[in-house]
Amino acid sequence: MPKDYFTSLSDHKSPPTYFFFNGQTWIPSTSSETIEVISPVDGHIMGRIQKVTHSEIDQAIDRAHEAQLSWQDEPMIKRAKILHLASDWMRQHEHYLTTLLMKEIGKTHPDAKDEILRSADMIDYFAHEGLHLKGEELSGDAFPGYDQTKMAIIERVPLGVILAIAPFNYPVNLSVSKIAPALITGNAVIFKPPTQGTISSLHLTEIFRMAGIPEGIITTVTGGGKDIGDYLCTHSGINMVTFTGSSQVGKSIAEKIGMIPILFECGGNNPALVLPDSDMELTATEIVKGAFSYSGQRCTAIKYVLGLESTVNKLLPLVVKKTKEMIKMGDPRIEENNLGPLISDSAAEEIEKRIILAKAAGARIVLGGKRTGRYVEPTILENVRPSMEVLHTETFGPVVSFIKVKSIDEAIKIINESSYGLQASIFTNDEGAGIKLGQKIEVGSVQINSKPQRGPDHFPFLGIKDSGSGVQGIRYTLEAMTRLRSIVLNKPH
Repeated sequence: MPKDYFTSLSDHKSPPTYFFFNGQTWIPSTSSETIEVISPVDGHIMGRIQKVTHSEIDQAIDRAHEAQLSWQDEPMIKRAKILHLASDWMRQHEHYLTTLLMKEIGKTHPDAKDEILRSADMIDYFAHEGLHLKGEELSGDAFPGYDQTKMAIIERVPLGVILAIAPFNYPVNLSVSKIAPALITGNAVIFKPPTQGTISSLHLTEIFRMAGIPEGIITTVTGGGKDIGDYLCTHSGINMVTFTGSSQVGKSIAEKIGMIPILFECGGNNPALVLPDSDMELTATEIVKGAFSYSGQRCTAIKYVLGLESTVNKLLPLVVKKTKEMIKMGDPRIEENNLGPLISDSAAEEIEKRIILAKAAGARIVLGGKRTGRYVEPTILENVRPSMEVLHTETFGPVVSFIKVKSIDEAIKIINESSYGLQASIFTNDEGAGIKLGQKIEVGSVQINSKPQRGPDHFPFLGIKDSGSGVQGIRYTLEAMTRLRSIVLNKPH
């Protein structure tokens, strides 16, 4: 890693090559091959990351297993202190990391800064909550036919070596959500960052190293998913896989890895169900934020809105109005609403294609619909049918579709027939009715009068169906990254 690791990006006269982290030092891969990381903001080459070899992965996993045995024996309080120091380092270098995120993945300043500070808070929370993770004791006489001669001492112990695979849209925050709980519970980590987002992720790794994580406990392996993804996931030395990414990739991984624990957050195709009694101003504001923040490149983005014809007729003009206000040239709220480029040319082209196909199939473009390079206008569609690709498959961009239904039951049927099940929003002034409807919707979480969102981070966060497996959230993730070990004492009669 360059000596000027935490200095201004402008200090680099040419794009630097970012080495991979072998557990304690930064070294070049023996492959001598690199991948360019291109800024979606202006297309310049930010740096080059290395393609590691399968042999280097083998060495990293072997080293991780050796180091993990000592790490799990370290007092929990010592591990917690290291994590707290890492969060302090993150806050110390917030400006640098924020600037890096803005350039590498196209986030606006408020959103990038929020990701860094939220990640630091998350590290602290994991460290604190880890100290309260505990097992239990059970007496045999609580079950018929047994007496007090049997007693079980039940501990929570680490799984071993955890493979953490993070996505491009939150390369720091969603990496922290995997690495921090693994570390505090005594696991070692093999970290596979996203190709677009690797530079930010490598800086995160450096922060943990600076804080005192021992050699071999974190190894960051870089390279394309097609080159090393399957090899990592199916490696016999991996004891758990935690993954955030598309449903297609998540399902493919799950089919290959065999009988080890998984914690997957996959795609979300999130609906907003609007009841006639809703506060239309509030609803429109939440829909605009939910659909277009970070240009819709979020698994928790609102992708479609359902309502009775009369409801949609009232709501749609408000959503159009608020969207136009948001994108008005020179309006400072552009920064607040996180408009920016899509992550790559191919991503922007895919969104444009889906808009065109939807229009050809009978949808009407109410607003937007045009692409300029990596920038796609915030797009509002109506007359959309569930069978259209723009709605049938997660559209990872700034597009929201409106569907008019004849009844609320029809809306619930459309939502539940989707292969996705991450989150849904219900807008109504009757919270009791919202709760009753929420209990009928087959998703991991239902938001009443708010856009879908991941936080607060100690709440359970989960997807069902093609949207994931397992439950995240501070305590839930800590439990997922440990297993129970039962020692049964048998006393003489």
